[in-house]
Amino acid sequence: MRADEIRLSYTDPMTGQAPRSTKYREKQYADLDGVVLVVKHAHRSRNPLWSAEPYMDHLHGSVHATWAQYLSTEPGGGIIFAHIRRRDLLEQIAQAVGTEEWVRGRDTWMSLPRDRWWPGRHFRVVCRGPRQWWALPTDPNRNAERGPWPSERAAHAALGDQVP
Repeated sequence: MRADEIRLSYTDPMTGQAPRSTKYREKQYADLDGVVLVVKHAHRSRNPLWSAEPYMDHLHGSVHATWAQYLSTEPGGGIIFAHIRRRDLLEQIAQAVGTEEWVRGRDTWMSLPRDRWWPGRHFRVVCRGPRQWWALPTDPNRNAERGPWPSERAAHAALGDQVP
């Protein structure tokens, strides 16, 4: 994977909503290999750090300690990234995707229990190839994948979502 292939979006792919305010902070989302990464940067601060970590809003409340324990025992830090420049952060992410460490971190991340009362979407729509739109489950423990559809509009229509 190359850094220019990573597509960042301001719309939260798990809820389908844009953030209410981006004042003093920037938050974008990237869907890579079934993991949604949240890319953050604080505007107008003395800290120029860009960071990327997995989407955590839909996890069960007791899971955060388990994830922190996994990160402390894993030598590379799993699937959490940080860099001074945005371009270098995307390059760092692109180099990590598909490696053994990434696969181990992704598998651990996917095995964490989700909050079953979380009000977000059940599926998020991603493009896996030309005219190949798939619905990936937000909770991989409960749902199966659906697709492919010929267009994003057809995928949202089949899932009963409002067409963006």
